[in-house]
Amino acid sequence: MWDVVSPARRALAGAVLLDFAVGPLFLWDAFSRALSAELGVPGPQLSLAYAVGLASFTAGVLAGGRAADAVAPRRLALAVGAGVVVGLATAGLAVSLPVLVLGFGVVLGGSTGLGYATAVRVAGTSATRRGSAVAVVVSAYAAGAVVLAPVVGVLLETVGRTGMFAALAVLLGCLTACASALLPGAVPPARSAPPRAPGAPRPPALRPYSRPILAAWAMFWLGSAPALVAFGHAGGFAGAPELAVAAVALLNAGNFAGRLAAGPIADRIGHVPALHAAAAVLVGACLTLALADGPGGTLAALGVLGAQYGAVSVLTPMAVAEAVPADRFGAAYGLVFSGWGAVGLAGPVGAAWLAADTGYPAVAAVLTGVAVLFWGAVAGVSAARFAPAR
Repeated sequence: MWDVVSPARRALAGAVLLDFAVGPLFLWDAFSRALSAELGVPGPQLSLAYAVGLASFTAGVLAGGRAADAVAPRRLALAVGAGVVVGLATAGLAVSLPVLVLGFGVVLGGSTGLGYATAVRVAGTSATRRGSAVAVVVSAYAAGAVVLAPVVGVLLETVGRTGMFAALAVLLGCLTACASALLPGAVPPARSAPPRAPGAPRPPALRPYSRPILAAWAMFWLGSAPALVAFGHAGGFAGAPELAVAAVALLNAGNFAGRLAAGPIADRIGHVPALHAAAAVLVGACLTLALADGPGGTLAALGVLGAQYGAVSVLTPMAVAEAVPADRFGAAYGLVFSGWGAVGLAGPVGAAWLAADTGYPAVAAVLTGVAVLFWGAVAGVSAARFAPAR
């Protein structure tokens, strides 16, 4: 059946399946209370497993980007599947916090980061309609958590914590195996690097402190910060704890919609105008959060903020793909993604400290300044390019 499907479409389908399967890290809230009760560990201490998971996910993307430049996506998907299964199984059998941190935080977090980097590289080096390809792939990552969250709830009630993690391990292991079958068995050739003449000098190495990498790193850091803070403090921004569920739902819905829409839009108008539009939207959303008096305005602003975050998640790899040669995309995107990891860990903690003294409107005012800086970083990214490798 797959003989009539082009290799590019098979690869894209494999990347979508892989990204859908590597989202269990963000199911944490669906089972953290059950873990806390069974292990006898208070919630604040238990959150160490999630924090380590975020750090390991970032490290997985950073290392996985380089691996994806040199190793066939099919082989990487198999490694991801093994890590996801082992990590979930360890979390299901954990009897102490250190074991949970090892299984869920280190193994699962690192494996899913590797899977995300692999899927994004396949989409980011697509020869045609790159924006749409990236949008579909990263939307699948957001959709995975949305679809699996209610499944986790049902499994917890019917088969318990161990059965739930076992069922997830089987399901996601099968999905990654299917993804591996669809993904290419060889590393895609570089689009922009012609054969090097004998004796010709090698192209310069990709340096973390080069202008394009620094500009894209700063852009992703600043563009992700407001939404990542909002995900951790949704109820506070909404103005009442009882609105937290609605606020989180709007953030996630906006995130999914923004990811899905940003790629096709960027294919039509270009990723640079789309980034400028996202910056304008971010400034408006943060200003609304700072100035709105009632929950109607704040909830609407949170939905828009989620959409902006989803759009930046698509537009950033597009910008990196335009700024670096294709054979260095994975390594470059891994470096840029570390900005997300840095703000994902520091942003919510800093916001909690600030909100305790000044309230959430003041936090939103600070985020408005971050949004303005993001717009400046967008201008820097649009001007930063690598010369094609020769």
